[in-house]
Amino acid sequence: AWGMAVQGLVKAVKARPGDVAVSVSACVAVAWACERRVRPDDTLVADSMASFVMVMRAHPRDPDVAEAACFMFAAVAKAGGPQVRGQVIKSGAPLLVVLVLRHFGDDPGEVQPVLRRAVNAIRLVGLDDSATAGAVRLAGAPDALRNIIRRFPENQTLKKAAQAALEAIERDGAGAMPAA
Repeated sequence: AWGMAVQGLVKAVKARPGDVAVSVSACVAVAWACERRVRPDDTLVADSMASFVMVMRAHPRDPDVAEAACFMFAAVAKAGGPQVRGQVIKSGAPLLVVLVLRHFGDDPGEVQPVLRRAVNAIRLVGLDDSATAGAVRLAGAPDALRNIIRRFPENQTLKKAAQAALEAIERDGAGAMPAA
């Protein structure tokens, strides 16, 4: 059932990549399925991740797309095994999540729900992989996370999650640095 549902969602997204409502609905449906302990099939993840990455690239500043896609990336990475996490990483999702952190961290609108999903996603989509953590660092995640911590000090949940993500990124960076 999972496979047929995801195939249908991916087909809908591919057929209407410009349709934000279809994209958001598909992302949320996949995320909720994963949250309900449906384990994603390894063979379907690569195709579905590529489709959702395409949608995020088509709508980089749409808060609904960003929030739904970050929710989906995190849920799939959390629910799947190492192969699924690898597919999420290979799709380019971690770098797109960094772009969400950077853009919406400076956006003047009501962006805390988007940032909460993005911070959660960055923590789940590959910081345990040294190469991914390095790429995320180079893409500007540490500065984006520091900005979020400074900008939203009253939101303790967001602040603590951003601090944990920042510590994980910096810890990996410190471990990868050559001895002086």
